[in-house]
Amino acid sequence: MKRLVELLFLLFILINSAYSQINIKGRILDKADDKPLTNASIILLNRDSVLRYFNRANEEGRFQVKNIKPGSYIMLASYPKFELYSDTIQIADKDLDLHDIKINSQRNVLQEVIVTRRLPITLKGDTIEYDAASFATEKNAKLEDLLRRLPGFTVTGDGTITAQGKSVQKVFIDGEEFFGYDPKIAIRNVRADAVDKVQLYEKKSEEAELSGIDDGVRIQTVNVVLKEKARKGLFGNMEALAGSQGLYAGNLFAAKFNKTERIGITASHNNMGSSSGREGSLRMNNQITGEPLNTNLGANYDNQFFKKALKVNANYGYDDNSNKNRSETYNKNVLPDESIQEKNTSTNNERHSQSHDFRSNISMRLDSTQSIELQSNASWENTSQFNNTNSNTSDGLANPISDFRENNQSNSSNSNNNFRLNYRKRLKPGRSLNVMIGNNHKESSSESKVNSRTYFYKTADSTIIDQNRQGWNKGNNFTSSINLNNRINAYINVALGYSFNHSKNTNTQNSINNITQQFDSLYSQNQVDNNTNQGVNVNFSYRKEKLEINFSNRTFYKNQQLNDSYRAIDLARNFWDNNLNIDANYRISNSRNIRLAYQSSNIIPSFDQLQPLQPQTNPLFQQIGNPDLKRAVSNNISANYNAFSLLKGTNININGSFSFVNNPIVNKTTILDNSAQISTYENLSGKSSWNSTLNINHMQPLANRRINFNKSASVIFNNSYSYTKFEGGQSSGEFLLNNAKNTNFSVGSSLNEQDSEGFDFDVSVNTGFNIQQNSINTQYNVTSFLGGTSAYIKYFLPKKFNIMTNIFYSYTGPTKLYKKSINQFYANIELEKKVLKDESMTLSVKAFDIFNTFNNTRRSASDTNYSESVQQVLTQYFLIGVKWDFNKYLGKGND
Repeated sequence: MKRLVELLFLLFILINSAYSQINIKGRILDKADDKPLTNASIILLNRDSVLRYFNRANEEGRFQVKNIKPGSYIMLASYPKFELYSDTIQIADKDLDLHDIKINSQRNVLQEVIVTRRLPITLKGDTIEYDAASFATEKNAKLEDLLRRLPGFTVTGDGTITAQGKSVQKVFIDGEEFFGYDPKIAIRNVRADAVDKVQLYEKKSEEAELSGIDDGVRIQTVNVVLKEKARKGLFGNMEALAGSQGLYAGNLFAAKFNKTERIGITASHNNMGSSSGREGSLRMNNQITGEPLNTNLGANYDNQFFKKALKVNANYGYDDNSNKNRSETYNKNVLPDESIQEKNTSTNNERHSQSHDFRSNISMRLDSTQSIELQSNASWENTSQFNNTNSNTSDGLANPISDFRENNQSNSSNSNNNFRLNYRKRLKPGRSLNVMIGNNHKESSSESKVNSRTYFYKTADSTIIDQNRQGWNKGNNFTSSINLNNRINAYINVALGYSFNHSKNTNTQNSINNITQQFDSLYSQNQVDNNTNQGVNVNFSYRKEKLEINFSNRTFYKNQQLNDSYRAIDLARNFWDNNLNIDANYRISNSRNIRLAYQSSNIIPSFDQLQPLQPQTNPLFQQIGNPDLKRAVSNNISANYNAFSLLKGTNININGSFSFVNNPIVNKTTILDNSAQISTYENLSGKSSWNSTLNINHMQPLANRRINFNKSASVIFNNSYSYTKFEGGQSSGEFLLNNAKNTNFSVGSSLNEQDSEGFDFDVSVNTGFNIQQNSINTQYNVTSFLGGTSAYIKYFLPKKFNIMTNIFYSYTGPTKLYKKSINQFYANIELEKKVLKDESMTLSVKAFDIFNTFNNTRRSASDTNYSESVQQVLTQYFLIGVKWDFNKYLGKGND
């Protein structure tokens, strides 16, 4: 009976399966003359872009695909020298007749495009590629506006890019840096309509790419691929702004592209505190901090010669910046005896600096087997600064403990120049040799006048410092390496390398007491630091189809010496150091990818932590080293999962990391009853400091893919230790171990649309909480709520008028030490008018913080220290502006 039931059940499944198989049919024709396209290919892909069904058309152009399971598919029809036909079809419970499908010959491409659907996102290995044409932007939009439309991307008002929850550090144009000293220049000025593809990937470090030895460093990178027609032309923009409070700004950017040659210039001058050309951006909170004055100039040149055998890239930047500012900080330090020391500090600061920065990269392919690359950089800077600081410390009952007042005036200059020469030789197929030598030389000098008075109320005495200080620093660092890469077979590659580095740094500071005209050794140093490192590198990599594994290990022998004749310090040590990295990447399917990585390295105590006595900075703080410090071991585990659906248009990214340090080096602070602090370091045996992060991002389109709906969640946890002792309290003479834990959790979502009709919007909301805990004084442990929302809305009005508004609100809940919550709110509004036939000129009127409600209070916490701070800012002001975008040929096609 049981056997009969099983047979009947199996028969039912087979019959049901047979009846659920659907057929589709149709005919493939040449659109020009309705002639059949014999042997045309018909392909059905599932939502993961995996081939499921395939057939060809007969002599009459007819085709039939049988036994198709119900579902959603991407149908592709292709024929040599004809355009690719693409469409989404739904297979239900009955046969489907597609009738005649007419596709166009490539000879007619300029007259008519027949592709009905482009794939907005594709996954190529570990690179996510976005099709720019699938994400609409308005006329004359910039790359920055395009990036905001891409799933998983966020761009803040100041130009900071985050992709898949990670900060983007590099932006390339066609694989090359453009204005390398400031990648934000590219995203704010390259036109969105000139972009073909945007590629997102994690780039290896420059050292790893040159040597072939993977060091585990990954840099979130965006590469922008331009359209072929956009690689030749002239484009740029000019902007002028003037407003209330005497505010003004002027910006210029111009670039000329000619196939391989790129020339760009940038200039700005303003008193609004920005060097990025974003002074008039409505998307950001335009707080003007202090009284700034900025002038910036830049130039970029990039070209290829001798049939692209020689590549030249050069950048120059000039900055002249100054500012005057006032700030106030309110600090509360929780002591081991459950008392509190409160410290209120006010600071007036004036600073002016001038700098020149030059960077160049020249690479040349000598022949089919050899190439050479030279990188050289140089910078010069002069800085003058004046600081006036007043602070007073009291106990929890408002009884004064100490008072500190200081004036510090200084002038300094520094220079830095370095070069790096890389030589590569392919010895035979699958084997290559890399040789590198480099040198970095730096010098600086400074003069300062320090006048301070510290008064201690308990002993009714004071310490007066009236000094002239002169400093000289000089350093030279030589590096070299040789690496051999050998491909064992089609899947396995092995690299071996040797590196040698030597550095020597001198740091001298002479302090003269102006009252006694005597040399003050307590505030002086004459330090010489010599380091020699040499090591062996091993890298093993395996690549086959969907799996890629990298294993690398670096073992160094280090010789380090430190001498200081002023303080009779003579330290020397020799030791072995080892760094391990394992990285694995697996492509589950064409639309799903997972990456796992592990790094292990040693945290070597610095000589600053080891030397018995460091030069004092002021009477309230003294740093003492610990010659017995041992190394700590750091371990990091990270994972990243990415998946998207072409049919649904959804994307999900999950990434997380867990780091822990064994035998960590922790701070050990003694707080005296007169509020002075003595700090040193100690290894913490049997404990581990650790932190972990988890980010989840999910995007799905709504309203026929006109709206992006993004959801995100993140958790950050930090666990650290420190020793604290209070001389004068109940626990006097006893160090207590404090375990500080900090947890941040947040969830958020956003909706954005940009179709240049009716109105565009970008609305986001987030909420979460912060948990602060310490083990010494648990009564101050607190959970505070965080939240906020922002909205950017743009209305398109008749006669080429547009009106925009940006609204921002954030909430930070009260704590047990700071009873008031922080509410930050501002609203900005702008009216603009597009003029000229091509709408290339924009006239605007802008109002920032129209209700004058923004609160600039900032709150922070570290171990048992909690603080709030405010500074001089201008938030409410008005601007009128004119901006002209010019574009000759770049990205334009024939009508």
